[in-house]
Amino acid sequence: MNAIILLVGIVFNQRSAAAPSSEIQTLSVAYLYNFMKLSEWPTETKTNELTLCITQEGDLAKELDSLAGKEAQNHTLIIKRLVQGDDANECQLLFLPSEEKPLRIQAWINTLKDVPVLTVSDLEGFLDQGGMIALVNDGVRLQFEVDLERVEHTGIKLSSKMLQIAREVRGE
Repeated sequence: MNAIILLVGIVFNQRSAAAPSSEIQTLSVAYLYNFMKLSEWPTETKTNELTLCITQEGDLAKELDSLAGKEAQNHTLIIKRLVQGDDANECQLLFLPSEEKPLRIQAWINTLKDVPVLTVSDLEGFLDQGGMIALVNDGVRLQFEVDLERVEHTGIKLSSKMLQIAREVRGE
């Protein structure tokens, strides 16, 4: 089933550069859902729920709400919105939209650098800033890049299927 969802994402990614913003948002949500399904967190962070957090309100946050209650790895998916100062340690994945202020993105990354929370963003240069997974819209398709060394430093394991379709994997 995971492979089917990933393949559907790959097929959608072959669309033209004129993909509307809503299509990019839908693909972003699909990627985030698959990251939740294809990542393994250290046992001490597991409960009967997996929490996907986002730091901004907006259309993407509303679309993420459609994932609430879905299953990922036999856990119920919870969607939570965070503001600066909130504790992100209960999140398994934190999405930092490119609309977030750069200083706030850096603060979130610094706070979570040793914590098993998968940090993901569509901000250009996100991996260079210390992030773990960057969504990259190259004008033709939406892809992602991974800093595997940073991910593994926190004890998170990513599926080999996920790494195979990444545009770039740093620190292999």
